[in-house]
This record gives sequence, C-alpha cells and structure tokens, in this order.
Amino acid sequence: MSENSEQFKAYVSRMAKIRRLSSPTLDGIEDADGYSRLLKESFAKIGSLADENRVFLRSVFMPLLQRNFSLDEEETEELVRFGTQLIDANKGETLDLPIMSLISKRLLDEAQNTEDQNILIRRLDAHMDTCYALMIMTERIISAPQISETYRNIGLNYGEYFSSLLDREKFAEIPDPEIRAIVLTDARYSTVFYEHSHADRTGDGRDLELLDRLLEIADDKFYHDLVPDFDWDYFRYRTLHYYAKSTDYNNMRCFSEKVLQRIAARTEEYWQFWHTNPEFFSHFDSEDEMRMVLERNRYLAGFSRREDYIRSLIDVYRHRNDREYSLGAIYENLLIPAEYVSLLDEACMNEEERTVLTAMYRNILGYLYRMPNSGIFSSLLEYCIQILNSFIEVPGGLTFEDMGMQCMAALHPPTFLHSLMVAQISRCLAEFAIEFTPEQLFGVLGIKDRETLLERKEELLSFVYHAALCHDFGKLSILDTVFVYGRNLLDMEFDFIRTHPRTGYEMLVKHPSTRDYAEIALYHHRFFNDEAGYPDDCRLSDSLLKPVIDIVHIADCLDAASDPVGRSYRSSKSLETVIGEFQAGRGLCYADWVTDLFDRKEVRDAVRSYLDEGRKDNYRKTYRLLHDMQKSH
Repeated sequence: MSENSEQFKAYVSRMAKIRRLSSPTLDGIEDADGYSRLLKESFAKIGSLADENRVFLRSVFMPLLQRNFSLDEEETEELVRFGTQLIDANKGETLDLPIMSLISKRLLDEAQNTEDQNILIRRLDAHMDTCYALMIMTERIISAPQISETYRNIGLNYGEYFSSLLDREKFAEIPDPEIRAIVLTDARYSTVFYEHSHADRTGDGRDLELLDRLLEIADDKFYHDLVPDFDWDYFRYRTLHYYAKSTDYNNMRCFSEKVLQRIAARTEEYWQFWHTNPEFFSHFDSEDEMRMVLERNRYLAGFSRREDYIRSLIDVYRHRNDREYSLGAIYENLLIPAEYVSLLDEACMNEEERTVLTAMYRNILGYLYRMPNSGIFSSLLEYCIQILNSFIEVPGGLTFEDMGMQCMAALHPPTFLHSLMVAQISRCLAEFAIEFTPEQLFGVLGIKDRETLLERKEELLSFVYHAALCHDFGKLSILDTVFVYGRNLLDMEFDFIRTHPRTGYEMLVKHPSTRDYAEIALYHHRFFNDEAGYPDDCRLSDSLLKPVIDIVHIADCLDAASDPVGRSYRSSKSLETVIGEFQAGRGLCYADWVTDLFDRKEVRDAVRSYLDEGRKDNYRKTYRLLHDMQKSH
C-alpha cells in the first residue's frame, strides 16, 4: 500500500472521530460542569485532528487533485478508494461530501478525456450519486434555490445520457453485463433529480414517462438475456417506489389530476408487488410506510376523502417507534408530521388539528433530542428543515422561535450556545446604550425621544434580546456545513455559509412570533458602512432597525472571536484583542458608536462577565435543557 493510501485512510479515520466528538452524548455526564468539560475537551481534540487534516489536504490531496496532467492508474485507484471510504453506505451518509465531490469530479474529468465508455459510465455513476447528495443538501437553502438547481441539472443531464443508452442497439453494443446493469440502475436513479421540483410544468411527468419505459424493460426478454444476473424483481420494485413517491409533501410538484390518477394506479401495483415478497421488500420499506404512500396517492387522485387520509396518517404515526433511527423510523417520526402539516389550512384549523399538530411538534423535538451520536444527521436534517419551512404557529402552543431554538439545541448545541451568548451580550450593550447614548436608539420601535425610550426600556431590551437570539436561524439549513470542523471550508461551502442571513430572514418573516426580528437576521453580516459583508444585494442603511443590527453585529463577532469551543479552526481571543479589532474597524466594519461604548470600564467589565461566568452558566443551561428533554421524552 502506498504512502498516499495510508494518508487517505488516516484522513477518513480522523473525520469519523471528529464527527463523534462534535456531537458528544451525555452518557456518563452527571452535571453541567461535566458537560462543559466534555465540550472543551472534545473540541480541543477536534482542533488537533483538524490541524493534521489541513496539512494532509494542503500537502497531499490538493496537489494531486489540482495538477494539470493525468493521474496514473495507481493514483486513480487510490482516489476511487478514498471516495468510497468517505461514504457510510449503510446509512447513506458521507463523512465529507464536499471533498468527495471534488474527487468524483476529477475522476469524471479524467474519464471524459479517454475513449473508454466503461470507465466513463462508472465515473458518471459515482458523480451522479454525489450530485444528488449535494442537491438534497442545498435544497434546504430556501434563499438560494439556484444552488440546488445546478446539481439537479447536472443529474438530469447524466440521466438523459443513461436513458439514451437504453436504446436496444446502443444497449447491445455495451459488451460488459456489469456496465449494462449500471446503465439500467442509473437510468432509473436519474428520476430522483425531479424530486421537489416545485411545479416545473416543462418537467411534469417526464420522469414518469421514463419510469413507464423502465417497467416495460423489466418485462422485456431482450434486456433479460443481455443482463441475465440482474435482480429484475428489485429493479421493478424500486421503479414503482420512485413512481409512488413522486407526490411527496402533498403533491409538491403540482401534478394534474390525470397524472395523479396514473400515479395512484402505479402505487396500487407497488403495494401488490411488495406483498409478493414482504420478507425481502420490508428491508427497504415497512408496510406502514407503503400504506401511507398508497393512502396519499388515493386521496390526491380523488379516490378517497381527505379525512380518510388524515386518519390513516395519524394511525400510522401513533404506532411509530420513537426510539429507532433507521431510515424507515425517521420517515414515520418526521416525514409523517411534514405530510400532516402540508394538509392543513392555517386560516381555518379546528381544535383537533391544533391539538394533534402541537403534540407532533413536541414529539419531533423529543426525537431530535434523543438522536444518537451516529451517521444519520443528514436524513434528520432534511426532514427537520421541511417541518420548519412549513411550520404553523398554534395559539398557546410552540412559537416558531421556540421550535427553532429547540431544534438548534438538539441538532447542534454549539450554535445554540452561540445564540444565547449573542442575545445576552446584545442586551447588555443595548442597556449601556440607553444609559450613555440614548439618541442612537431613536427611531427603533417608533421611539422618538429619551422619555419614551426610558418608559419602553424593558420592551426595547426584550426586542434586542430575542432578535439576537434568532439572528442565526438561517444556519439551521446548513448545520452540516457549520460543523465542518475537520478542515478549512472550501469555496463552495463559503457560498453556502453566505446564504444564512437571507435564509434566516425568509424563515423568520413568515411567523407572528419572529417576523419583527427578520431584518436583524438579514443584515447581521453587513458592514456598518454598507460597503461590504453579505448579502451584497441589500442596503443596511435602509433598515429602521440599523441601531439594533449594529449591536447584534458586534455581539456576534465578539462571541465568535472569544469562543473557546465552537471555533476549532483557530484559538479563542481575549476581550482586549477583540476590542482592538473593533477599534481598527471602527466606522467601517463596526459601528463607531457601539465600539466607543467599550472605552468605558463598566462596559468592559460587564461584557467580560458574560464571556466568563455567563458562558459557563450557558453551558449549564444547555446541559439542563438536553438532560431534561431527553429524560422527559
């Protein structure tokens, strides 16, 4: 084995360790101080592992990947193995999807420069898998749909190529039965790139036409003879599965009634075929999951009533296993509530629907809090974001602010801790601003003078606190990028990160409990002078809430710079160092009037207490929340 191969294996091992360390369980932790120590120790280890990864990527991997001459056979095999090692095939998760995408793209580029069709097909097969994973990952970024569309279009183009090879003459010209099997599989698989494609009328039904063709091929002796060892039963089953699942989220793709009736007929066929060998097919879909898809498609086609479908949904949901984290169990615990929400009309919900919905939300949180420390994060996050994007606030139930913060605590405690810190520091700075520079806050919440400001002081401080608490809600959509602790971010990942202010805005503005905070989320990474930062297509100076944004921006930077846990890519900084950076950027990146507050000893002392004892107290709060939520569910 070459030295490179050993280094590739070591990188995979380190990334697996980092994933476990970044989501430590409470097993063996008896109190909040123990939790605080656990986080600090875990992230210290992550920092050391990440340093090794950066050396490997800089000195071994990137030079190999980016050189401008061809890979030799041994290097190609090493990269193929490396890409394979980055996948957890049993859970459909990757240890490092962006790095894997670089590998599969380089190998595909190499293959396209050869005349070997077999190699090209194998490389297209691998890169199509990667593009689908990236499409699903970036679909959560609701503020930048063009990102996921890029990967969708690549996958659809590959699908057209595989579909063209199904032509009898072309198919017969492929000499290797194993390559023919890849063509059949990927022609079918390519239809997943139509998922969630929001009423694209030009594409409405194209995938179904291809699936119909594949079902015909599944009965065609010509193809059976050319691929004699192919599992044709499984091929038929998966083709029917894709057909039936095309109506996810209450017909998100807006199929016509005629098409829905066609889908319903195929779903009946799917149901019947599952029952020809339930022992085998239950490895892929449970009978309950099958029944839910059948009931949904009957309802959408007009063959049954909405009430009947809802009753079936709730019946399956009540019998779910809320302690299991297989893909089927995740479906029942998270996707069924998402389907249920999609059926509701917020304007005219009845009492029973509100009660059921509130219970589902609380059950979802319990399920997330019990999430095991294993490679199922992407699947959980995909459905969780769908639920948040379709969230309905129920009077007397969970607000969107409550739901978002609880999801953050369950899925990524460091981001939850950061949000608490920014909220507390922001409130602290706002209180000093009221005392020393009250005129800077005139205009916020319609306050026009000092007297009114003092009368409404607590209202303003509460507003600042909650706005800051929600400033990073957009990160919920990209948590798997936020916790890439094992290396420096790639350019594509910086693009993902830059979407979170606008995604946060779009999430918050939809709900009564959070819409007043949406502008703070949108602008919190803009420079004070409006000359830089992101998003770059909006003007901070246009916001009436600019003084609050000025405060939250500095509080955000202050906590990020001084955080000893969640920023493994560099060491934490002292308060004095950060204040020096604020002074250097005064009037440019940072608001001069907020920066000047730090000239006062009482401000520095108060902020320092939040960074020291306040941060420790937030560790305790987070531990108690995680502990209590896990025990109560």
